[in-house]
Amino acid sequence: MLLHMLPYGEKETGHEIVLRSRRNNHIQRSANRAATLCGCLLLMVFFNGCSSTFNTERIKSNETADFPVYVVDHGGHTGVVLDRELAKQHLPSINEEFVHSRYIEVGWGDVDFYQSREKTTKLRMQAVLYPTNAVLRVTEVPIDPEKYYPNIEVKKLMVTRTGFRKMLTYIYKTFKRNSNGNPVKTGKGLHVHDLFYHANGKFHVFNTCNTWTAKILKEAGLPVSSFFTITSGDIMNQIRDYRHSTPGD
Repeated sequence: MLLHMLPYGEKETGHEIVLRSRRNNHIQRSANRAATLCGCLLLMVFFNGCSSTFNTERIKSNETADFPVYVVDHGGHTGVVLDRELAKQHLPSINEEFVHSRYIEVGWGDVDFYQSREKTTKLRMQAVLYPTNAVLRVTEVPIDPEKYYPNIEVKKLMVTRTGFRKMLTYIYKTFKRNSNGNPVKTGKGLHVHDLFYHANGKFHVFNTCNTWTAKILKEAGLPVSSFFTITSGDIMNQIRDYRHSTPGD
């Protein structure tokens, strides 16, 4: 609250008190409106996003791209689906939890919003406006991701062995670990076949689940930028027309 300073020994009249109160209320309302406007603008960026330019660049490599990676657009949030057998060497603890699944999906997000069944406005605002702790969600995908998610966009990408290994190393380092080096669960997942784990990094409007997805795809050697990659559309627009090429193509 703003203070109205008076010379020592003087008292405010009733009229002056009313004017000061109105002035302070006006300033407070203006500040609240400004904060609300900023929050709305950030939410518009977060949930609507900017349309990234389609990236049709082809990366040339001496390695063949034999390792499939699937990017799933859940509408505002992206996850990455990996072949569990191919990933188990780099994610052994996770592999043990999902040993009966053909694939696993990994996603990163805000600790409260991501784990909540009810996505309230309060949780959305908290996730966007303030840097918050993060979690990783690992979900069982029992069959081909394109068949498992028939009604949403799934993009299949092929990466090299080196790219796949680098991507898994990045995911491995995202997990927070206990003294034994194992990932730390937060508790039960939202469904029977998923689990949440404590994760490194802070979630905020310029470092979202989709930013994280962009970073791991970049680690895999794909021509993806994580800069201002905020929405799921920012990711999908960059990878929709991508294809790997080897010498001779």
